[in-house]
Amino acid sequence: MIMINRLDDLAPSFRMAKDRWPEAANMQAHYNDLVQSYENNGSGVIELCNSFVEMVCKTILKELGEVIPSDGKMTLYVSQTLNKLGLKNSRGASAFDKVLSAHNKLADALTEVRNQEGSVAHGKDAFIDVMSNRHTRIYLLSADTILSLILSSYEGVEPNIIYTREPHVRYNHHNKRIDANTMLSAEVDEDGVLVINVQAGERENEFDLRVPASELLYYLDRQAYIDVLDAVRGVTKKVEDELDAIPADSESDDTEEMPVVESNENIPKTVIFKERIKPDQHIEYNGLYKDKVNTLYEYIIHTLLEGKVENVTKVLNLTKSLLKGMEDEDLVVVDWNTRESTRSRVRLMTKKLLLFFAIDDLDLDFVEDIVEWFALNISGNE
Repeated sequence: MIMINRLDDLAPSFRMAKDRWPEAANMQAHYNDLVQSYENNGSGVIELCNSFVEMVCKTILKELGEVIPSDGKMTLYVSQTLNKLGLKNSRGASAFDKVLSAHNKLADALTEVRNQEGSVAHGKDAFIDVMSNRHTRIYLLSADTILSLILSSYEGVEPNIIYTREPHVRYNHHNKRIDANTMLSAEVDEDGVLVINVQAGERENEFDLRVPASELLYYLDRQAYIDVLDAVRGVTKKVEDELDAIPADSESDDTEEMPVVESNENIPKTVIFKERIKPDQHIEYNGLYKDKVNTLYEYIIHTLLEGKVENVTKVLNLTKSLLKGMEDEDLVVVDWNTRESTRSRVRLMTKKLLLFFAIDDLDLDFVEDIVEWFALNISGNE
């Protein structure tokens, strides 16, 4: 049962606006504050009333994809809203122009009253008289008249679906048509991204939507998003802890077993080379990313080392080993921004290789630069 309060009896358009946007939390709170202030003879009625009208105007303009005025005057908000709703003042060309002109003048007058009489507007003097209850009622009635015109004009107007913040159920007339004439099929790709194939109407209208797990959970089930985040934090942290455990000043052991390049094509792709090599020993790489060798080599030489290189063989070996590690460890993803755990594994591999090859001036500060190079230049789509 809806409780009718004294404000609703006097100015029902405020409740109409509140009920029109039940999901708008700020509008609901603003309405409740206005009711409390009016029914308890509060001092903020004028300011709350004025800002409520502006809020309705801004909401409608936003729903219709319009740029919201920034000058802060209610007159401009009201005028632009009415214009967008097809009630533009044509300066006497229409008999209705007098009505529109009257509403604009009314908005002007309300702004003036708010500036001069509102007890909490702009920090008023402590000894000014409080606005009488009779004048407050007149102010509310005037604002109600403006709201009534705006809301009745907005009735039946279709918001711009691109910009609207109204809930899905508001569009049941569209939803039923889409649901009845659309076929969906889904699969999960190698990166864990949900790929939804959408066939709407004719076959040529087919297209794919790609939804990473994080995005799906965030928009459909926020609590599930938090639960999954808690679950994967341990996985990512384990890799980060392993990376942080490698001392920055550790010295390379020429006989240390490291992922290096192997020319024997009979070795399975998933096997990282097990030969014991020396950092300056010439190695070969003819794998999946062989066309990236020169690009990565030039990046390390000219961008990271700024051309200051004493042992180019080491740099070339590092380049090939990095690419081989990316291939053997299956570290490439389609969307790097959605796979933080994979980034951590790439950091770990890169850090180990930098320590192993121990190239002068190429310290661990460059780990992130190399990881970013991979993110920009190697994609799981290749």
